[in-house]
Amino acid sequence: MSSLWARVLRALGASIGTLAFLLGIRRGIVIENLSRAFPDKTPRELRALALRVYRTLGATFGEVAAARSITDRELEALVTFDGFDRYTEAAQAGKGVVVAVAHFGNWELLGRACARRGVKLTAITRRLRGRWNAWLLKTRREGGMKELPDKDASRDAVALLRRGEVLAVIVDQNMRPKRGVFVDFFGTPACTSPAAAVYALRARAPLLAAFPVRQPDGTHRVQVLGPFAPAPGTSGHAAVLSLTQQLTRAVEDLVRAHPEQWLWLHRRWKTRPPARP
Repeated sequence: MSSLWARVLRALGASIGTLAFLLGIRRGIVIENLSRAFPDKTPRELRALALRVYRTLGATFGEVAAARSITDRELEALVTFDGFDRYTEAAQAGKGVVVAVAHFGNWELLGRACARRGVKLTAITRRLRGRWNAWLLKTRREGGMKELPDKDASRDAVALLRRGEVLAVIVDQNMRPKRGVFVDFFGTPACTSPAAAVYALRARAPLLAAFPVRQPDGTHRVQVLGPFAPAPGTSGHAAVLSLTQQLTRAVEDLVRAHPEQWLWLHRRWKTRPPARP
């Protein structure tokens, strides 16, 4: 960010992240997740990587705190896109666009940057409580992003796609068995939301993915991937499973390349497949 205040908040956030790491806040979960994904790393390497995760997450929250004062010009310089033409081509079909997103990089700035580009963006999100979350929701709305609840949103989600709008769906959170499907993530079955695939198939809308990658200079480069299509010859549940696996693989590829930029504090593999008789 160009302003001094934004740089201060980012540095402060990184320092708070370091403090959270030293205090051990969910540190065991982070290191356990990292060891599952990167079994060849030594305990010392895992601890060093975990510290980077905390510092990066802290910097992200610092940037979010400064986001409300960012001008359009500053945001345009801060967040650039690699493959935005994939979105413009997909949108021309007039069937709306489903975009899979993850807790990677600065996902909050992603929504703001899309809205500033004129994208009519609505995200399906879980209900958040508490003062911090209330502030975060207000910041999202001020940035131009709308939200739908993660329950009982099917009718509204399909309707906005049929109006030619964009639906963002988070695809990297652990789900309960009744609401998810198991796909491979770092070599382990992970219960994953099929919503992005389901809505894309139901509305016959193009399915993309967008992940903001933090750059060494503090800017963010959004990688737009897709469109994704189910494996040839598949339909119904098999098509949903195929698309969900492709999206999860895309997340994994980015996380492997930039492991410090993903939200390892989340128990991604908490839900386990049912035991076979």
